[in-house]
Amino acid sequence: MATEIFEAIEGIGKSFEAFKDINDKRLDEERKGNEARAKELAAALEKVSEELTDNSKKKEMLEKRIAAQSDRLEMLEAMNDRPKGTIQDKIRSEHKEVFMSWLRSGGKDSESERKIRELSQKAREHKDVVIGTPASGGYAVPEEISSQVDALLLRQSDVLNRINMVQVGSSDYKELISIHGGTSGWVGETGSRSATGTPDLRERAPTWGELYAYPQISEWALQDLFFNVEAWLVNDVADGMRKNLELSVWSGNASTKPTGMINGAPVATADHASPLRNASVYQYVPVVDGSPVAFGPDSVINLTYALNRAYRPNASFGCNTQTQGAMRKFKNKDGDYLWQPSLQVGQPDRLLGYDVFTFEDMADSTTGNGIALGFGDWRRAYTLAYRRELAVTAEGVTNPGYIRFYIRRRYGGIVTNNDCLKFIKIAAS
Repeated sequence: MATEIFEAIEGIGKSFEAFKDINDKRLDEERKGNEARAKELAAALEKVSEELTDNSKKKEMLEKRIAAQSDRLEMLEAMNDRPKGTIQDKIRSEHKEVFMSWLRSGGKDSESERKIRELSQKAREHKDVVIGTPASGGYAVPEEISSQVDALLLRQSDVLNRINMVQVGSSDYKELISIHGGTSGWVGETGSRSATGTPDLRERAPTWGELYAYPQISEWALQDLFFNVEAWLVNDVADGMRKNLELSVWSGNASTKPTGMINGAPVATADHASPLRNASVYQYVPVVDGSPVAFGPDSVINLTYALNRAYRPNASFGCNTQTQGAMRKFKNKDGDYLWQPSLQVGQPDRLLGYDVFTFEDMADSTTGNGIALGFGDWRRAYTLAYRRELAVTAEGVTNPGYIRFYIRRRYGGIVTNNDCLKFIKIAAS
């Protein structure tokens, strides 16, 4: 796998050098007024850009695969390091064994169900073990399997890795956000001290919904002892939940789901202007390049400076791959490219020296309408909370010979500090 990554990195380097060369020639032909030749070069540039994107995606996919394997090994080592022979350890071990028997039976093994209920009773006496039957029915997925789902969700999703994810014990979770900070003052050694101002605090509470996955599997596969049921469950659940979580983080409507980043449409109002922006609304920066107005390098530079410098050290750009392709062409006034592709393992692409990650649910900058680019400290700007319990119910036979499982967990999301993140809006303002 390491060889494949290095091959992808080599491909990225070659593709980007070819990209710059063709783009420079295209711009030169446009300046000369040779429209036909410029169009030919634009078509060639598009092809090289696709190769660059493909190599970048391949590198990213391989890195995530290696990281996921590393996470699993670390988790198993951590569990092996637990003191053996404790009651909690025995409950966890027995729960997983019984759960897997119940799973392979397609939810038909009444003896396994009885044992799970007995273990649930024992677990209630030891609050650090979660096995209990939720009020809505079903059984808790064993801790080891649930942890693998969580780890895979993070590894699969650039978005979930950037925001603040918090595991909570109840749906009453709230955050207090300081929106102005405290004041201070100067004083001599013996001078009198007056009280300084206190920060303005804003309470932010996520809106909640139950996210579910419906993995389906054949009864033959479940009965095959050589089939890795655990890996199937982890991969299907993580993949099914990831797409919906990312979409909800972006545009969730706060009705039985998280409040998304653009549920409250971004406005042009600056930080601390009077009146203050709504707590769930970010600021957008309009595009300013060219006549007619179009998305270009000046807009990206303006976006970075619209963000308070206190939030820039941990800031990154987020956008979809189409927008990334457009920004690879951007140059500064000296003719230097603003985009720097990743040529190191584990390092992302960079724009103006800041990390770039992929958020496919954002608008495409080439369509001329929508919120296409974000820049800021995403972790401080948005919180996604989730309950610990991941519950499962067997749905029985759906199609002949297949079993479907209903797996769910509660998630809640909210905009927290709306000064920490700015967006570019591709539209006339």
